[in-house]
Amino acid sequence: MCDGRMNKFSRNLWYALLLGGGLSPLFAQGAVTLQPDYAGVTVPNNIAPLNFNVCNAPEGATVQLKSGEVEATFPCEVRIAPAFWRRLLAAGESYTITVKKEETTLFCATNHVSTAAIAPTLAYRLIPPSYENYQNVGIYWRDLTSFEEKPLYTNLQSSPKQCVNCHHFNQGDPGSLLFHLRASNAGTVIFKDKDDVGIKRNFKGGPFFSSGVYPAWHPSGKSIAFSVNDTLQCFYYRETDKIEVLDSRSDMLLYDLESDTAIPVETTPEIFDCFPAWSPDGKQLYSVAATPGFDSIPEEKQARSEQAILGYTNLCYNLIVRDYDATRKTFTQPKMVINAANEKRSITFPRVSPDGRWLVFTLGPQGVFHIWHHQADLWMLDLQKRSFRPLNEINSADTESYHSFTPDGQWMVFSSRRGDGTYTRPYFTHFDAATGTFTKPFILPQEDPMHHERRMLSYNIPEFATGPITRTPKEIRRLAEQPAKDAKFPE
Repeated sequence: MCDGRMNKFSRNLWYALLLGGGLSPLFAQGAVTLQPDYAGVTVPNNIAPLNFNVCNAPEGATVQLKSGEVEATFPCEVRIAPAFWRRLLAAGESYTITVKKEETTLFCATNHVSTAAIAPTLAYRLIPPSYENYQNVGIYWRDLTSFEEKPLYTNLQSSPKQCVNCHHFNQGDPGSLLFHLRASNAGTVIFKDKDDVGIKRNFKGGPFFSSGVYPAWHPSGKSIAFSVNDTLQCFYYRETDKIEVLDSRSDMLLYDLESDTAIPVETTPEIFDCFPAWSPDGKQLYSVAATPGFDSIPEEKQARSEQAILGYTNLCYNLIVRDYDATRKTFTQPKMVINAANEKRSITFPRVSPDGRWLVFTLGPQGVFHIWHHQADLWMLDLQKRSFRPLNEINSADTESYHSFTPDGQWMVFSSRRGDGTYTRPYFTHFDAATGTFTKPFILPQEDPMHHERRMLSYNIPEFATGPITRTPKEIRRLAEQPAKDAKFPE
């Protein structure tokens, strides 16, 4: 055990077992290890303290943290004072973690300290591992230089309660953000910049069967691409996966903020188009597209659902790209980038690095919602050489899904279920844009080393911001409670 206080299971750990998460690595026997695994990682020079427990250490063992002339000794639960942590990171290019019993070294690891700071804010949605109940869902943001977490907006503030999802920043600008409200009084809340009072829009109407779903700000801040999706849930009764989230149809729109107009990009019924992502110069729009092979798309929702269920193994999404003319607000016909369907595989979540050289995506067996696929891994495409590879240096045996670069491109956050197979948590990795390689990932640090085992919530859509979010939940609520205004549609 990590220390004497963990000799009994907590109630939350029992719940994790019931939900199928299995025993935490915290309770494995054998060699001395750290929990979380903060050994051999590269850390930003401004990150909050990486607190941890030492597992399987004998009674009387101690932990030493050292960098240059800066050092301190801790018990096997290591909670680092922020002042000492700052001195440790500033003292050299690396620091060591050593576990000893008297003169015997039981464990030793070296962590590299990067000169590259990480964007100081991470926004995410916290949601229970349920499928129909959204009574306690919210978007929160965390100061990565400390342990402070604040709500951006939660459905506890709305009446009746709404589903809150799909937050997004324009290139990490905390002032330009959007998110969706679903169910009663639905709409998309959009703030163009830090001084904007905000708008709430509905995009369902005209050529669109639904409102916007997955967003991507154009780098200019003048427009936003949205996919338009009609999704459904199916549940397995024998597979290791619990659920399959399916498209029954999906299109693409461009919302022009200056004219308040929703412009069709792709509305062909026989093509499903999802997950838009702009190139850094705004001249290309990447997305993923599938051709389901249906003879026709039924109008009735039940018929569409049955069609999607029967053909879900053939719903494999390819990576495509369109050139964009910002003056005319027009797109070329899509071009194939990676044909994953030929290999019976499916691509989701494309994201281009800020230098425009690399594109990271998630690859899974089929479908469009890889967060539920244990086989899903991160891959990367070299946009210059047109070669791609699995990111074995950061992938695990479990789910890797949503990912996001810092605006300077030196760090990436991604979602993983490597901890217990049930909860999605954010991991950070340093990116070398010259070589296209990543360092060993580390989980979001918490003041309590057992926080992630005790918090029975998943972190969804981790997104970086370059500073604190100054809008208050009260300010957002005033806009969220207003009825959504319909966007204009071209005649």
